[in-house]
Amino acid sequence: MAVLVRPADWQKEQESIRAIREAVFVQEQKVPADLEWDNLEESSQHFLVFNEGVAVGTGRLGKNGKIGRMAIKQSARGLGLGAQLLNCICDYAKQRGLFNIYLHAQQHAQGFYTRGGFIAEGEIFYEAGIPHIKMVRQLN
Repeated sequence: MAVLVRPADWQKEQESIRAIREAVFVQEQKVPADLEWDNLEESSQHFLVFNEGVAVGTGRLGKNGKIGRMAIKQSARGLGLGAQLLNCICDYAKQRGLFNIYLHAQQHAQGFYTRGGFIAEGEIFYEAGIPHIKMVRQLN
């Protein structure tokens, strides 16, 4: 299986990024489209996951060290691509001099992020009607 995970250019590759997030968040999870797209798109570093040359996953890293919008298309789940994406984003953050990164994990995915080295912090809260928990990771 030929897998490639790499930084993406929002200006040139937003069509692929949007298609994945639309399928996962808007269609599958019923997140309202107006909540999915925000003013951080252009200032964030985006990432794409390719499986056999097809874009199947995405995520982003904000300048403040927040990882977000991680999504793997349903047809590509269970292949370890999410873990590869998370590792790529963390490596990128470390190379850019970030020492701490964080994310708002959907509660059902907390175990996935724990396996990726993140530690839950604080109480459960809701974003787009979905329970989340803040999780942090040191990169030193």
